[in-house]
Formats: sequence, structure tokens, C-alpha cells
Amino acid sequence: MLTAIAAAWMLSSAVPASAATADAKEVRAVVEKTVSSVLDVLQDKGLAKDARKKKVLDLVDPAFDLPLMGKLTLGRGHWGKLDAGQQKEFTSLFVATIKDSYYEKIDLFTDETVDFEEPVQAEQKGKYQMMTRINSKGQRYGLLYKLYKAKAGWKIYDVEIEGISLIRSYGAQYDQFLQKGTVPGLLAKMKQKTLETPGDLKAATKKDAKAGKP
Repeated sequence: MLTAIAAAWMLSSAVPASAATADAKEVRAVVEKTVSSVLDVLQDKGLAKDARKKKVLDLVDPAFDLPLMGKLTLGRGHWGKLDAGQQKEFTSLFVATIKDSYYEKIDLFTDETVDFEEPVQAEQKGKYQMMTRINSKGQRYGLLYKLYKAKAGWKIYDVEIEGISLIRSYGAQYDQFLQKGTVPGLLAKMKQKTLETPGDLKAATKKDAKAGKP
């Protein structure tokens, strides 16, 4: 009887472990494929600047859940105050903003190598984090990718660049604006591209630019 119980317990505990291993492999595949493909494009000296950016963003689209990133950035408190039309416009403008921000950052690294650490299961079920380390002129810079399991597979919903979260950084900026401003005012500024890159992200970009560019 005890043997049967022990065997059943071992079998039941092995299933989650196996599932976790499979999830970790899938997460690693998504991040490695995306980052490696992006770096390959950046290292293609024959591509014009606009063509390079387009190819990078085409690689980013299927890996990132950009609409979800928009909702998370604005937060439940603000998102619920937007009507359907405003939500659609904000999402479109945010996607363009975050693509430009990510490309601006990653474009600093053209001839560097990258190390991939093992994916780590987050505290929340169905979420993983994976750190990548970019080696640049004797220094290492961390980009942490955060993923969740969607119906279509694992999707990136946030990136921390040198410890600075894209979602939290832009979220703080939008929240600060909406404390005194209006939603139409925010959308207008996003459309005109008159909102500067958040200070913490700008500082990280400047820091890496000194090491990533000659």
C-alpha cells in the first residue's frame, strides 16, 4: 500500500516538473531566436538604416505582446477611463513608441556578443524571466525579458534594460502626465512625439552608448 502511494506521489510530482522543463525550453527558444535574429540584422553592414530598422521590428512583432504592454503600462486605473476609440488609438501610438524605444536601445549593440542565462520561473503562474548579457568592450549589460504563456505560445510582455523596466518607466511618465492632464492631451503628445524618453531609460541608453559605440 505504502509503495503504491509513494509511486503515485512520484508520478504526480513528475508531471509538473516535466511541464516546467518544457516551458523553460520554449521560453529559451523564443528569446534566443528573437535576440539572435535581431543581432544578425544589426550586424548586416549592407543594410540601409531604414531597412535595418524595418527588419528588426518585423522580428519583434511576433515575439512581443505589444497591445498587452500598452494596457499594463497605462494601468487599470487609467485604462478603464478611456473609451473604446481612445484605447485603440493609445494602443497604436504606444506600439509605435515602444518599438522605437526598443530599437533605439538594441541598435547600440552591433558587433557585440550575447550570453543567454537559463529561464527562471516567476512567482506568478505561467510567467518566466530570462536574462541576456551583452558583452561590449569588456563590460556586460543586462536585458531581462519577461514572458507569459498566451494561447499562441510564449510572449514577451516587458523588458528590463539595465534594471529599468519599459512598462514601469513609461507607465510612470503617463501617470504623471494624467495626474494633471487629460487623455486627449496625452494622445496628442504621443501622436506628435513630443513626450521625451523617460529619464531613467535615457540615462541607461547614454550609459550604454559610451561603451557600445566607438
